[in-house]
Amino acid sequence: MGIEDDLAGCEESDPYICILDENDVNLEQYCLLWTHLCRIMNNWGTVFSFVVKDVTGKIVKLEEMQADKPQHYSSVLKMAQFEKENETIRKKKPRSGCGQLIILNRAFEFVIDLLHNVFSEKDEAAKVSKIAQHSYDRTLSKHHSWVVQKVVWAALCTLPYREEFVASLRGNMPAENDEKFHETFDKNGREILKRVGQMIEQFELVDFHP
Repeated sequence: MGIEDDLAGCEESDPYICILDENDVNLEQYCLLWTHLCRIMNNWGTVFSFVVKDVTGKIVKLEEMQADKPQHYSSVLKMAQFEKENETIRKKKPRSGCGQLIILNRAFEFVIDLLHNVFSEKDEAAKVSKIAQHSYDRTLSKHHSWVVQKVVWAALCTLPYREEFVASLRGNMPAENDEKFHETFDKNGREILKRVGQMIEQFELVDFHP
């Protein structure tokens, strides 16, 4: 089963859509979406297994916060307001919920950019390794040291050609669903990125490096 199976029948009824009213994001659904993404990313090669491990750890921390204080961690804006009022929003040890989210959102930006460029590429023989390297350079690389960048670039070289990569995303869904999946996932994914970005600006976390 691929990610398209998970998100089949998208649009407003899709259970993984995290968008709430008033520019907010449902934190539980955001973590659930990441859980599904991690399951798929495990099939993308060694480099993504490290990403998945790091992401999973942060998801677990957010879920623990939700379980402990559900009224304050049900959404991104409620979490940010609660941590600001308690002066923990910039805390690094242990890392605040907003800190966990900022790191997750950086990785999410990479995934959104990667999938958009993979689906926009029509050449089945195109190398996903090159597409992924360009996406990485535009997103995650600016948050990594030179040494980490070199390791990631080398690992991305192991990614397959587009045809095989898209097949792993598709799972049991027909190829005709590719365009609909791409449009829906990209649209909602970028909306989530925008809203988290607005929270970062609203709560003056642009210069916060968790």
